[in-house]
Amino acid sequence: MTVMLAAACRTPFTGTDGALAGWHPVDLSALAMNEVVHRGGVAAESVGEVWVGCAEPVGAQGANMARAAVLSAGWPDRIGGIVVDSAEMSGSAALHAAVAAIACGSVDTAVVVGVSVASLVAPGASALGRVYGQPWGEGPTTRVAADGGLLPPPRAAESTAGLLGIDRVQQDLAAARSVERRRAADVRGLLSVAAHPGSRLTAVRGTSVASDEHRVAVDDPTELPPLFVADGTITAYSFASPADGAAALLLTGGSPAKGPRIADVVGVGRAAGSPLDATGGVELALERALSHAGAGPPDIARWEIVESTAAGLLSICHRLEVDPSIVNPDGGTLGVGDAGTAEELRLTVDGVLHAAPGECIAAVSAGSTGSAVTLWQRRT
Repeated sequence: MTVMLAAACRTPFTGTDGALAGWHPVDLSALAMNEVVHRGGVAAESVGEVWVGCAEPVGAQGANMARAAVLSAGWPDRIGGIVVDSAEMSGSAALHAAVAAIACGSVDTAVVVGVSVASLVAPGASALGRVYGQPWGEGPTTRVAADGGLLPPPRAAESTAGLLGIDRVQQDLAAARSVERRRAADVRGLLSVAAHPGSRLTAVRGTSVASDEHRVAVDDPTELPPLFVADGTITAYSFASPADGAAALLLTGGSPAKGPRIADVVGVGRAAGSPLDATGGVELALERALSHAGAGPPDIARWEIVESTAAGLLSICHRLEVDPSIVNPDGGTLGVGDAGTAEELRLTVDGVLHAAPGECIAAVSAGSTGSAVTLWQRRT
């Protein structure tokens, strides 16, 4: 069965403690859900299930926030929700789960949401509740102890880039390209959101937020010190700071006569690699997606890759043998900030809506816990 993208939208992305900081992630997700079914011309009653990708499912983003979002959106009680946590590829994993459910016939219509309100639930929040035990336990740490031990994602990206010969100059150039392109992009699919300021904000409640909050350009990035270690290559310029936002996709199965058909899912692939490698099996993930699609790398017209760090982005490009200058043609994560799984799904929202009819789009996310690739073909 063909799985089709019937509609896609996202909120603007803003920095932590910015205009969206007062939103609860459940309510922000519900807002995007209602908008995407409206754009798709379907009633909420027709949705079989909701999948939410969330890399930090704790606190305000915990306790099955997918089900909570269904209730917040005012949808029928019978509609269930599933939260998928797969670290750097949580949004893609949620999308792939929904695609599989439609393909096997268990549901006919699904909504996929990616959300991160880092103002409330900061990156790494899952590891802060030490009273409940150490995440991962001792096993994984012991497994790689002889090779230097586990590293946080940005440090893993820095290490991988170093092994591949990717220096700071290349990273700064990639960051500058992303910032410049993102500022110049004519973004489609945006959903204006009312600001809900917290006590630390100066925004007026109800102010319309209609555009991304772009990062400030740096006149001379060479003057910035390394962010993590003295001899490191990542700086505040080549590292995407946390952001708030949500994105939603409406997927359907069956014939195009059922409604809008923006794009088709033509291939999906996931894989993992060494926990010390920030590109975690990205080559195998792409190979699986291309095999699923019956296509080859030359068939991909547009590459959209998460760039939480320029080091990670360039490492992915190196492994996939893709020219970094053609990736993220409208800018990427470094131009605004990293909204977690919302950023993952933004690759589809922006990439597909900006692509030309017939073009194949590859949305890629990768990290030390695994990688995911989704191939889309634009239809209308």
